[in-house]
Amino acid sequence: MRQTSRHRWHPLGLTLIVGGLAIASAVPSLASKPLTIDDVLQYRPISQAVLSPDGRTIAFVVARADLKENLFNTDIWVVATSPGAGPVQLTNGPKRDENPRWSPDSRRLAFLSNRDGKMQVWLIAPTGGEATRLTDSPTDVVDFQWSPEGSKIAYIAPEPESETEKKRKEEEGDYAVVDQEFRRNRLYVIDIATKAVRNLTPDAPYHVRSMDWSPDGRLLAFSAQPTPKVPDSLATDVYVIPADESAPPRKVVDRPGLDTNPRWSPDGRWIAFESGDGKVDWTGNTYICLVSPTGGDIRNLTRSLDEEIQDFLWSPDGRWIYFLAGHRTSNPVWAVEVTKSQVFRLPGDEDVYTSVSLSRDGRTMAFLRQDLLNPPDVYVAAVTVRDGRPRWSDARRVTDMNPQLREFAFGAVETVRWKSTDGLDVEGLLVKPVGFETGRRYPLLVIIHGGPAGVFNRTFSLRRGVYPIQVFAQAGYLIFLPNPRGSGAYGERFRKMNFRDWGGKDYEDIMTGVQALIDRGLADPDRMGVMGWSYGGYMTAWVITQTDRFKAASVGAGVINLLSMFGTTDIPPFMAHHFGKPPWEDKAIYLERSALYHIEKVKTPTLIQHGDKDLRVPTAQAWELYTALKMRDVPVQFILYPRQGHGIEEPRLLRAAMRHNLEWFDRWLRGPGHEQVGR
Repeated sequence: MRQTSRHRWHPLGLTLIVGGLAIASAVPSLASKPLTIDDVLQYRPISQAVLSPDGRTIAFVVARADLKENLFNTDIWVVATSPGAGPVQLTNGPKRDENPRWSPDSRRLAFLSNRDGKMQVWLIAPTGGEATRLTDSPTDVVDFQWSPEGSKIAYIAPEPESETEKKRKEEEGDYAVVDQEFRRNRLYVIDIATKAVRNLTPDAPYHVRSMDWSPDGRLLAFSAQPTPKVPDSLATDVYVIPADESAPPRKVVDRPGLDTNPRWSPDGRWIAFESGDGKVDWTGNTYICLVSPTGGDIRNLTRSLDEEIQDFLWSPDGRWIYFLAGHRTSNPVWAVEVTKSQVFRLPGDEDVYTSVSLSRDGRTMAFLRQDLLNPPDVYVAAVTVRDGRPRWSDARRVTDMNPQLREFAFGAVETVRWKSTDGLDVEGLLVKPVGFETGRRYPLLVIIHGGPAGVFNRTFSLRRGVYPIQVFAQAGYLIFLPNPRGSGAYGERFRKMNFRDWGGKDYEDIMTGVQALIDRGLADPDRMGVMGWSYGGYMTAWVITQTDRFKAASVGAGVINLLSMFGTTDIPPFMAHHFGKPPWEDKAIYLERSALYHIEKVKTPTLIQHGDKDLRVPTAQAWELYTALKMRDVPVQFILYPRQGHGIEEPRLLRAAMRHNLEWFDRWLRGPGHEQVGR
């Protein structure tokens, strides 16, 4: 199952009832070695697991922080599905090797690598040996896929600089005409034997996003949007084109909204695709829809599931489509029966599943699985159909990529539920300090997620972005991760409940959760801090204009002034969607819900963190907050991270950002003289 990107701002155990606060607990490690920020950076996350067609081997990607080179290196590993065989590192390049794809005969792996500078498609045998470069694209290859018979590969890459652009640059310098000059993605096919390349969309007035081969290898289905601009991701349509350039592309899905990631049925009769079902909606559900390769009527298969589809794949017999979608704090695997549109959930647990793939015969499924206290590892399971629905059995873990984590003491993690001011049921996660003692109050750190349609789910709790959660727990903090209204994975109605109400009921959801923890004797009301990134940064800045209960705050890439944000972000339609109108039609709501215009109420010492290349929340937002707090003599520290966009990507800067947060809250919540941990 190929991973897809979504352009949005975007864990087990016994359930107890304590004083009306429902708690589902995850048991902590019994180890005692203290965890540090450097230990967090030594963690090697797994991603992009894919099962070979013969069902014998799984390829997956392992990332590690290279502090010397100041980058996150990724390599391809393989592991046999048979018991007893451990994982083997297949590539060991100095940079990025990722996106493994099996040849149809399972004898070769193709992958993307930038070891020679630009991202290109490389080939390697799964038994090892030297990798060979297949493509020589002048721009980075974005995605690729084997043809069904294995003789060709289709790939997507941006068009190169034209001769006219080169000449203009030489004569007049490097400039760009905004919204008139785009470097669009093109769809290419390369013959593996001869390396001959065909550009199937050379002059098309659209930007290719994804593609899929028809089962007979004669056609390619692809999705495209007008330009590479992020808002245009909600203006995608689906096309079909002959792989031999014998005819122009034919649009088979032509309607407003998101229609992307086409997947041919095994018999070639249908194309399934991810869809907003004809609506342009930044917070709406997405579905799996079907269309004929010749166009015509569109059928929505998953309308009964109130959620967003993440990724999907067909079963080999074409009867089922397996897919991923969030459900509260879990992320299960689902299946929909194609003829009847019946949706079933496969696993009965509350874990987080990603990277699902199937063998050619459909009898073996591979996936990544994780929970709050166990990092993602590769699993395999047998798939059967019983009582009219698919089921798996004998799920077995085949990797153990981070055994060193068992040496460290982790804080227990729980799911907590409470009622907001209007009676709405709200949920979140609570991480207890290492060595937690019942009856004792602890300093509380509140972390607010981005989005606002993000969600805190049961993913491994080591860190969230620049917030080293388990290091905070090691330092004696109670950590609260709420999912207020507007969060994802709770259905479309919940996701839309903060429309024109940023900083309203969502703020009350968070504060009632904090009060519930105080009322139950867990949190110390005199030692509380709050932090968040992106929308979480917006909400953190808003919180400190509404209350002085928090002794310290950390605003990461936060929206401070909704008026100036609207015209400078790369997603202005997102703002208009959430507030109903642009600011020139309804200036009052943009002023009312901007932290900047309530800044006279702020007393809380505030740390500001921002990347200096952020296009989503431009750096000017941070400067506005810093200037206002500085002029009002509120204790403030502003850290600008060079070369970083909307997140911190370089390991050294990530380490620094985590350390800055830990030291900031230690300074204001714990004071001088306490034991320093986690450095």
